[in-house]
Amino acid sequence: MKTSEEYQIFIGCHDAQINNELVKDYELSDIISNFFMRNEVDFSLLKMAGGYLYKDGTFVFENGVIISIVGAKEKEVVKLGKILSKYMNQESSLIIKNIVGARIL
Repeated sequence: MKTSEEYQIFIGCHDAQINNELVKDYELSDIISNFFMRNEVDFSLLKMAGGYLYKDGTFVFENGVIISIVGAKEKEVVKLGKILSKYMNQESSLIIKNIVGARIL
C-alpha cells in the first residue's frame, strides 16, 4: 500500500466581524463544490458542527465543512485554505495534514 498525504481544511460559516452565520452550510458546500469543479481538484466534503473561541474571548458554535484532499501539494492546499478563509471572512481556518495508506482500486 502506498502512503500519501491527506489534507483537511476546516472552514466555518460564521462571519468574523458579526459572529453570526451569513452562509448556511449547504450553501457553503455548493460554493466549495463549484470551486473545486472549476479548478479540477479531487476532494471530499463533510458537513460539521463545532465550537470556536474568537481572539476576543467570544465562544461560538457554528456549522461548517471539512474538505478532504488527497495527493495535492502542501503549498497549493495552504493557498486554497487562505482563499476560502478570506472569501468566508474567517478569523482563522484550520488545515490538518495526515499521512495515509492509499490504494486505488
